[in-house]
Amino acid sequence: MTPRSVIRAVKHTIGTHPQSEITVSACCLTGGCSWTLTPTADLRAADLAAMAHTGRTGHPTFARTFQDVALVRRLELNEGQAEIPPLPAPH
Repeated sequence: MTPRSVIRAVKHTIGTHPQSEITVSACCLTGGCSWTLTPTADLRAADLAAMAHTGRTGHPTFARTFQDVALVRRLELNEGQAEIPPLPAPH
């Protein structure tokens, strides 16, 4: 007998873990400007802070970083299962 492998495609989905939140941070890209926004989960407040900075300085361009905890689930194994694994403890 010859050993053989069986490979099959498995469908997965990915999204933000329901027990986590999306955070955003930002920094001004105008040369010499040191304005930064510390990470916050209040996305509206983050937008308002960047717009207020533009209003005060005229600096229009920012680098924004959005971060979340992603949860990948194998669809066929999780159908009908409402249980979500807990968030891991921070290192």
